Parts: sequence; structure tokens; C-alpha cells
Amino acid sequence: MKTKTNRKLTKSNNRVITGVLGGIAEYLQWNATILRVLFVLLTIASHGFGILLYLVLMTIIPSKPENAGLFEQMRQAGQRETPRAQHSEGRKEIHNVHEEDEPRHQD
Repeated sequence: MKTKTNRKLTKSNNRVITGVLGGIAEYLQWNATILRVLFVLLTIASHGFGILLYLVLMTIIPSKPENAGLFEQMRQAGQRETPRAQHSEGRKEIHNVHEEDEPRHQD
């Protein structure tokens, strides 16, 4: 079992939901599928405690910089809000439009 001295626990690209269990499996150098099956079995045996644990780990464990999943993108979007004026493209012109009035009914 080779170990890196500079390993860091991060969410994985090998993800089913958020990459938490895949990241733990990479850190421990285990098979991610086996870890997921064990997690489901332990969650069932503990009457759902695993769901709470998963939610906590999902918020604590950081994503890899190149691996921003849905939740990480939402977190980053909240941190880097920019003024709306920078995103404005200005007025748009419409060309080659022919407009006709509706015919009037005479009584």
C-alpha cells in the first residue's frame, strides 16, 4: 500500500451524488463501490443516521479545484456575486421587421 505524504481529503470525480464517498475511498485507497455498499448497510442498520452524517461530510469536505460539482458551484456563485450592470448587454435592435395593423371591422 503506497502512501503519499501530501494526500488531502477532497470530493472525487468518481461521484454518484456529491463525491463524498468516492473521495473517502480515494483517500483510504479503497474501492468506492464497496465503500458505498457498506455505507448503505450501515445507514439502514443505524436507522438513517448515515444520511445526517453524509450531509455533514458534504458540507465539510472541499471539492477539488477542477471538480466543482453542483453544490460547490452554488456555493461559489453566492460568494462571487457581481453587479447587474456588468452583465447588461444594452439595447438590441431588430432589423427587417414589417408591421401591419389588424383590419378594422366596420359595423
